[in-house]
Amino acid sequence: MNSAPSPRSSLAALRRPAPLGRAAALAVAPVVLAAGLLAPALPARAAGAEAEPVVTGQACTQDDGVTVVVDLSDLGEDVRVGCATGDPASGREALEKAGFTTTDSVPGMICAIDNLPDPCPEEFDGRYWAYFSAESDGAWTAQTEGADTADPAPGAFEGWRYNDGSTGPGVEPAELVAAGTADVVMEEDAPAAEANQAAESEGGPSTGTVAALGAAVVAVAVAVVLLRRRGGGRA
Repeated sequence: MNSAPSPRSSLAALRRPAPLGRAAALAVAPVVLAAGLLAPALPARAAGAEAEPVVTGQACTQDDGVTVVVDLSDLGEDVRVGCATGDPASGREALEKAGFTTTDSVPGMICAIDNLPDPCPEEFDGRYWAYFSAESDGAWTAQTEGADTADPAPGAFEGWRYNDGSTGPGVEPAELVAAGTADVVMEEDAPAAEANQAAESEGGPSTGTVAALGAAVVAVAVAVVLLRRRGGGRA
């Protein structure tokens, strides 16, 4: 017949600290939670999720020329902006004066801008260099005449995009006017945006990711301290 436990052994059991597994579970919980919150973003970044096209270049200031926007995003490149100062005589002259190079498949038919696509398509596949125009506060509309005969006025916007002609350039004239430059990221936000972009391009964490992980580490430290204090109170 088993004897009942002595008072001494019962007291020792009460003084015994909590098992390590319980303390570890409480300490790791904040890290697991943080990892769960961050997990959806990491696979997308690793898989090379499509980012918004970068806008580069400089729009004209007020009415000192014709702003030309060439959207190369459908060809895997950026959106480029240039200023054709003065009063170019045609849409083609504005395009070339703004710093873009053109390649013709036949006279009068532009098949490549800045050597894209390369090479020029030999057969029509439904895409071409669609030509658009807009006012500084308006939306893109398809041009009703060719670039060799169109005569844009100073202050106007000319747009080009390689697609089926249904969609104009991905940046609106009003955005360029409001920003003052071709970069739609405002100047005060640019350093943070550049830091995040550089970190992500090198495979490192963004600023938001670092902040979340830092908060998780602090939570772990607090949990460990509380567990040690509670264990010390029982000793």
